[in-house]
Amino acid sequence: MSIVENFERKALFNITRAVALVCVTVFLLAVFGGAMYAFSVWKEPITTKVPAKEIVDMIKPAESVPQSAQPQGAQAPVDQTPELSPLFGFRVPFVLQKYASNENAQHILKNHLDEIPVSDRQDYLDELGAVVTEAEAQKLNGIDAINKYMETKTKRYADAEGKRLQKFEALKLAAMSAAGGLMLVALFSLVLVLLAIERNTRPSGGSGRNKSAAPSEGLPT
Repeated sequence: MSIVENFERKALFNITRAVALVCVTVFLLAVFGGAMYAFSVWKEPITTKVPAKEIVDMIKPAESVPQSAQPQGAQAPVDQTPELSPLFGFRVPFVLQKYASNENAQHILKNHLDEIPVSDRQDYLDELGAVVTEAEAQKLNGIDAINKYMETKTKRYADAEGKRLQKFEALKLAAMSAAGGLMLVALFSLVLVLLAIERNTRPSGGSGRNKSAAPSEGLPT
């Protein structure tokens, strides 16, 4: 057996096998890590809830203004036929009714409701009612609480949409990483299989050589 064949059989094969095993292990760990990252991002809760205390804490330093003021320049209250009200079909909390008793204020509130999913609109009103109740209990201005809630809620929905996009991107990245990692694992596993086949089927040195026949001494006559 030549030096090259000896090196190939004893050293190169072992080195190649070790490298392939390390690569397979690294790629499997990468696939597992990507899956764990995607899972951690996906399980992170997305909420648009705005606690009443959060709004109250925001408006506490503000000075109180007369309660007769209406949200964002609304006019004085006027009687509205229920069927003609922009809020017809919603259950308006009692504490909000004095703030949304005129058409201008109702349209302002309805415009905000139109920006959120239909399934969340009644919860929006109920949450806003809780905010105003807490504000009035703290002797704070209800109009300030309403305006601050609307501003905060809009930002909360924007943040929630950004988190949803982040989850989608994380899942897409994890899927691409998993597909690429598994393909590389399969490739290096194939290398290991081919190396094993090649080593086990290679003839040993001298095995293919026929021994020289002993010199004939002649047949007896």
